[in-house]
Amino acid sequence: MRILILQLARLGDIYQSWPAIRGLRRNHPQATIEVLTRPRFVGALEGLEAINDKLVLPTSTLLGPLVQPELDIKASFDAISNYVDTLKANNYDWIINLSFSPFSSYLAHSLTGENTKVSGYTRHADGFLSIPDDMSAYFYAQVGLEKPNRFHLAEIFATLAEVDLEPQDWRQPLLPANNNEAYPVVVHIGASEAKKQVSPHKWSAIITQLLKTQPNRKVALIGAKNEESLAEQITSSITSNNVKSFVGQTTLAETFSLIAQAKVLLGPDSAPMHIASLTKTACVNLSLGNVNFWETGPRAAGSCIIRAQEEADIGSDRAASIVEKVLNNEKLDLSVVAVQDGVPCYRAFTPKESEFQWKFLKAIYMGEEFPETESDLFFEGIDKLADMNALMIEQMTALQNGADLSKVAPIIDSGEEVIQAIGNLVPSLSILVRWYQTEKIRQGPGQQQDILARSLEIQRTLQRVLEVYLPPKGEAQSGQPENAGGV
Repeated sequence: MRILILQLARLGDIYQSWPAIRGLRRNHPQATIEVLTRPRFVGALEGLEAINDKLVLPTSTLLGPLVQPELDIKASFDAISNYVDTLKANNYDWIINLSFSPFSSYLAHSLTGENTKVSGYTRHADGFLSIPDDMSAYFYAQVGLEKPNRFHLAEIFATLAEVDLEPQDWRQPLLPANNNEAYPVVVHIGASEAKKQVSPHKWSAIITQLLKTQPNRKVALIGAKNEESLAEQITSSITSNNVKSFVGQTTLAETFSLIAQAKVLLGPDSAPMHIASLTKTACVNLSLGNVNFWETGPRAAGSCIIRAQEEADIGSDRAASIVEKVLNNEKLDLSVVAVQDGVPCYRAFTPKESEFQWKFLKAIYMGEEFPETESDLFFEGIDKLADMNALMIEQMTALQNGADLSKVAPIIDSGEEVIQAIGNLVPSLSILVRWYQTEKIRQGPGQQQDILARSLEIQRTLQRVLEVYLPPKGEAQSGQPENAGGV
């Protein structure tokens, strides 16, 4: 078997793919497994022993003619066609697209042969998005900012690869022995995005607080070459000689070694945090801004997340105190998000509405019991959805019985708009609306009667969910669902 994994995302996503790829190797020990990534991030595959080969997408060659002073669309098209033909000649048995991007979906489709299995986004023959598996549909509908998903990306990648993760899948690569001095605290001063970055002033304050309790504690700073000036600002404001900057000076292997030898990695949302998950190094993650920590937080035992909209909301003494507790294996209070076993992989104090949305999502997708609610807005939305869904079923049934499409189609289109509007107005019901819309997208091209039959099936499934919260005729509504089960 020959397997191609498309992982065209950033460093952090690649490291979060490692456990799934290792599980894939465990399930298919004789397979040839190749990973295609972008040139800038190919280094994140170094040390991943589960793959046979690293393939690099030649971005500059393929797209270079499009950014030259004299635009050459034909040259770019020819280069892309030649590259795709070369890869397709490998006759992959299975393409696993972990990228969830438009470009990767077109690439997956272009590389698909007659007998190729595809997991993840791809395209139909007419160019429209194809969502071939349930996990991709879940990702499309429920994963991302402002959504209630609490499954970690590592589990999502593993499900796409049809893998049940095991503890051994989180392990560091076999690297050359490193005799460098160990630093109990490693601080990553950079971030995956500028808006997530902690300022040098804040880092200096936190490190100063850490050194107050143990002046001889050794602290290492790590980061990219372009962050050297930030490191200089930090070290110049700290009098201790026990703080050493390795920023811009370490190889990937050396970075792994520094983190592996540390007791705590302190840093924002970034690739080193995911390296710490592989080295089983506890991480204190300063997570700033709009981030879904459930999906991308640290995984090593003892890790925790300090959430804040901006760094001013994080007290330096509080951050240092939490690092001390992690260093000493002390119990953390409910003000931080802590790593735990199971799914979700974090313990967090969350609002009641957030808990309801998570339970509602699990009921829809996993067949768990539907949760109770006392929200009048939710029940009002359920009523409106039920009325509109009944109209949609009526119109589609009329089509099956020979009604004029030109007369029925505008009513159905208006119904879809109303359903979308209800999802926009009622946050909890947006979960159900996104499931519904994604199932419609998954239909793909086909004969009108087949599309109509599948659409009716989706409408009736939606109705069964709505009926969980609809009272029997003549009875008032309550927050107690009438039955349980998923879709």
